[in-house]
Amino acid sequence: MAGRLSQLASSLKRIHRNIWVLATGWLFWSPVQSMAGPYVQLYLSRLGAAPEDLSLVQSLQQYANAAARIVGGYFADRHGRKKIIWVGTLLVAATYLLMAIAEDWRFYAFASSLNSLSLFYQPALESIQADSVLLEARGRTYAFIQFASGLVSSVAPLGGAAVVNTLGLVDGVRLSFVLSGLVGFVIAWIRFKYMVETLPPNTNGEGFLEAYRSSLRILRGNIMYLLVIDVIQNLVGAMTFLGNYYMFYYLGIDNTGLGVLATLGGVTGLLFTLPAGYIVDKRGRGPSLTWGYLLGTISLLVFVATPPRAPTALPLLALSSVIGSLGGPLYGLAWGSLRADLVPKEHRGRIYALLGIPPTIAWSIGAMIGGWMYSSLGPQTPFTASLLLRVLLTPLLLALFREMTLRVDAQLKGK
Repeated sequence: MAGRLSQLASSLKRIHRNIWVLATGWLFWSPVQSMAGPYVQLYLSRLGAAPEDLSLVQSLQQYANAAARIVGGYFADRHGRKKIIWVGTLLVAATYLLMAIAEDWRFYAFASSLNSLSLFYQPALESIQADSVLLEARGRTYAFIQFASGLVSSVAPLGGAAVVNTLGLVDGVRLSFVLSGLVGFVIAWIRFKYMVETLPPNTNGEGFLEAYRSSLRILRGNIMYLLVIDVIQNLVGAMTFLGNYYMFYYLGIDNTGLGVLATLGGVTGLLFTLPAGYIVDKRGRGPSLTWGYLLGTISLLVFVATPPRAPTALPLLALSSVIGSLGGPLYGLAWGSLRADLVPKEHRGRIYALLGIPPTIAWSIGAMIGGWMYSSLGPQTPFTASLLLRVLLTPLLLALFREMTLRVDAQLKGK
C-alpha cells in the first residue's frame, strides 16, 4: 500500500503545472455550471419555448461555437495559448450573467449564443492540455483532470435540485447562472496568473487563409477517420438531446428525480474515471473506444425501454445512467487521448477547430430532427430512432475504431 501511495505521489509530481491550473479551475467552476444542467430545458419551457424552439436554441449555440473556434484555433497557433484562454474565460463568465436575466427564451438564445462565441478559446484550451502531457500518460492524466473537475460537479445537480425546490425553477436556475458568472471571473484570474505558455507567439507565421490551407493538408488518414466518426456520433446522439424534457414531461420524473439521476451518473462516472484512464493507456485506445460505444448503446436501450409514469421508471433510468456513465469515461478519455496522439503540436489549435465544425453542423441537424420527431411523431420516436441507428452503425464504427488506433496502440504496447 505504501509503495502504491509513493508511486502515486511521484506521478503527481510529474504532472505539468498547466494541468494543475486546469484541474483547479474545473474543480471550482464545473460544479456551479452543473447545478443548472438538468433544468435548463425546463427553464426555457417556462420562458415560452416549445420543443422545436429548444432545438433552435441548441443549434444556434452550436453554430456560434463552430464559427468562434475557427478564429480561436488560428490565434492559438499564431499568438500562443495562454492569453486567448484567460480572455475567453472572462467573456464566458460575463455571458452567464446575461443568461440569468433572460425574460423570454429569445433573449436567452441571444445570450447563450454569445456564450458560445466566447468559447473561441476552446482550441487553445484543448491544445495547451495536449501540449502538457506525454503520449504514454495521456489517458491517466486526462482521467485525473476529469476526476478533479467531476469531484464536486458529480453531486452538484443535487445542489441544483435543492435550489430549484427552494426558490422555484426559474429563480433557481437564475441563481445557478449568477454563481457560474462570479466563479468564472475568479477562474479567469487563476488562468491569467498561473498558466504557462506552451507555444510561443509566431509573429512571422502564415496568414489566416494560408494557415488553414496548410492544416487542411493534414486532415487525412486516421485524423479523417476521427472526423467521420465524430460526425456520425453527433448526428445520431443529438437526436436524444431532449432527454431531460422527455423524462420530466413524458416519463413523469420530478425535479428531485432529475437531480438524483444526474448525480448518480456523475458519481458513477467519477468513480470510474481513474480506472478508465489506466485502461486507455494500458489496454489501448481501440478497445476503450469499442467498449465505451457498446456500453453507450446498452444505456440508450434501457432508456428507450423505460415505461412512462411507472414504478419501474426511476430504477430503469438509474440503471441506464450507471451503464452510460461507465461507457462515457472510456470513450471520452480514449477519444481525447487519440486526438492528441494524432495531431502535431504546431497545428493543434487549427486542426482542433476544424475537427469541431462538421460535428457541430451534424449535431445541429440531429437536434433539429430530434425536436421535430418529438413534436410531430411522438416523444419516444427520436430516442428509438437514435438507438436503431447506433445498432446499425456498430459494425462500421468498430472497424474504424480498430483501423485508426492500430499505430498508437502498438506504440503504447511497445513501451
